[in-house]
Amino acid sequence: MKPEHIGVLQTLGLTVIETKTYLTSLEIGKSIAGAIAERAHLHRRNVYDALENLLQKGLVSYTISNGKKYWNAVHPEKTLTLAKENENLIASVLPDLISKFSASKLKQTVEIFEGLGGMKSFFDDMTKTKQEIVMLFATGRAYSRLPFYMKNWDCKINQEKIKIKVLLNSDGDKKPYKNYKYGEVKILPKNFSTPTQIFIYGDKSAVAIWSEEPLAILITSTEVTNGFKKYFEFLWKLGKRIKYRRI
Repeated sequence: MKPEHIGVLQTLGLTVIETKTYLTSLEIGKSIAGAIAERAHLHRRNVYDALENLLQKGLVSYTISNGKKYWNAVHPEKTLTLAKENENLIASVLPDLISKFSASKLKQTVEIFEGLGGMKSFFDDMTKTKQEIVMLFATGRAYSRLPFYMKNWDCKINQEKIKIKVLLNSDGDKKPYKNYKYGEVKILPKNFSTPTQIFIYGDKSAVAIWSEEPLAILITSTEVTNGFKKYFEFLWKLGKRIKYRRI
């Protein structure tokens, strides 16, 4: 009984005991279960169970003589049929498995946007999804660093009817966010302030720093984004709503 034979048969869905039982039956020919168990060095009860399973799979047959059941391995070509059946079975469920894989195996990527040009590309990416945008620890710095670009960005947000939620740092500038037609703006309580801003949209989340050379790190991951969303939802409850006068 060669180890490689055992390995190959296991790929057909046979257990180790079933494999050894089949190979032993193949070697010794027509015999009772006890003889197979003794030759294979297996417990008799395990061999009985294995033979019943192999019978269901069409790999053994039996005859009864003088009240005794004699087992016989079928021709090894049957294993090819079994392999084909397994292949067809896998093929029948493969589309569904691929779909589940695509849904559950979340593609995770990390992109880095640097400089003012990079920040424009980052803000462009937000509008492409046309999904709700969340800004946490907003400061208004984007509007002071990119005034003309952000004015056009606001227009695009309103034209696309994109919903937006802004949660300002306690010392953040309120004025830049007054033009959102589909926006809600809140401000955090006193001393809630950080130079690091968080953006959430679709399955993406980003950490941005408006330093002399601004930087945004964008992560595409549902798991990471859901974590940021929970963090935002907690802080959103603490914020005070800002009401702007609409002209």
